[in-house]
Amino acid sequence: MKTAIIAGGGFSGCVIAEMLKRKGFAPTIIEAGPVLGGGCRTFFYNGHPYTVGPRHILVNTNEMFVWDYMAQFLDMRELKHHSLTYVQQDQRFYTYPIHTSEIEEMPDREKIHAELAARGDVAGSRNFEEYWVNSVGQTLYDKFVNTYSKKMWGVKNNKEIDEFGFSPKGVALKDGDKVSFEGSKVIGYPNEPDAFNSFFDTVCAEGCRVLLNTPVTRFDLEKKRVFAGGEWHSGDVVINTASLDLVFDNCFGELRYIGRHFLKLILPCERVTPEPYYFMYYAGDEPFTRVVEYKLLTGHKSPDTLLGIEIPTFDNKMYPYPVKADMDKARRYMELFPKDCYTVGRMGRYRYDNMAEVIKDCFALMETL
Repeated sequence: MKTAIIAGGGFSGCVIAEMLKRKGFAPTIIEAGPVLGGGCRTFFYNGHPYTVGPRHILVNTNEMFVWDYMAQFLDMRELKHHSLTYVQQDQRFYTYPIHTSEIEEMPDREKIHAELAARGDVAGSRNFEEYWVNSVGQTLYDKFVNTYSKKMWGVKNNKEIDEFGFSPKGVALKDGDKVSFEGSKVIGYPNEPDAFNSFFDTVCAEGCRVLLNTPVTRFDLEKKRVFAGGEWHSGDVVINTASLDLVFDNCFGELRYIGRHFLKLILPCERVTPEPYYFMYYAGDEPFTRVVEYKLLTGHKSPDTLLGIEIPTFDNKMYPYPVKADMDKARRYMELFPKDCYTVGRMGRYRYDNMAEVIKDCFALMETL
C-alpha cells in the first residue's frame, strides 16, 4: 500500500486524506493544532455553535459534483445569502450587493445616477479602486467599498490591490431579488449540530494516522519527508497545505497574509438581524469588518443569539493577499515542488479560495496520482 504524508489537517488536508484513502493510500495527517478542520471546525460557546468566520460552502451551479461530494457524508441544506452593509455617511443599512432600488433612498441619489451614467471601462481597470469606481461610480464606492477594503486588507490605498477576480460578491449592482450569488452559486451548510466536524473526525481521520499538536518544522521534499514531533515522516507522496514560504524556508521572501480576531457576543434575544439577513458588513471606520448572527447560518435553536465579530489583524494568517507581486512569488514557490510532492488549499496555493474551490483542486490532484 502506498503512503502519503499530509502536512496540515485543515479542510484541504482532510479532504485530500479522504480521497487518498479511497485510492488505496495510507495517509498520515500531521496537524499543528489540537483538532482537525482548521478554520472550518465548529466550536461551541455556551452551547452556541460557531466557526472562526462563517464557513458555508459556495458551489458553482455548473459544478454540482462538489455539492454531491459533501452530501455523501453530511446532511446538506441549501441557504440563501442575504447581507447588509452599514454605511456611515447615510447612518443606515443597505442591502449588499448594492441594490439599484435602494439608490432612490440615498440622500445623494442624483449625484450617484450622474456617476453611473458616466462610468468608465471596467475591463480596463488596473487596480481594485479603479475596478469599483468604474463599476458603481465614486460615491457608491466610497459608501460601500473604499474604507471596508482598506480595513479588510490593512492597506492605506486600494490601488495596492491589483488582482481582484474575487470581487465583487455576486455583481456590483443588482436588480430584482436581493440575494448574493443568485443563479450563479448554490450555498450550503450541514444540518448536523457540529456541522463539518464528523467529516473531519470520522470520515477523514478513520483509517489515517493522525498526529495532533505536532507542527511540521522542516520539509525535505527531495526525499519526500517532513520533520515533526522530533522525527522524520516519509511517504510515497507528500502533500502540503501549509504556507508555501514556510515549506521552502522563505527563500523567495515571506508571503503576506491578513487574519482575524474573532469576538463572540451572546445577546438576550432570539434574533438580532431582520429577516432574511444574517450577514452585516461595516464599511466605515469601525474596527470590525463583519458581524454574523451564527444561529441563522447553523440552524441552532435558542432563546438567545450569538454574534461573531471579525476584526482584521496581522496576528494570524487567513487571507492571502490579492496582489500580483505576492501571487507571482507564490507561483515561484510552487514551481519548486519535485515529483510526487504537491500543494493544495488556500495557503498551499496562496489563493483566496472557498471550500468548494479546495474540493475541486483535490479532485484535480487525485486525477494525477
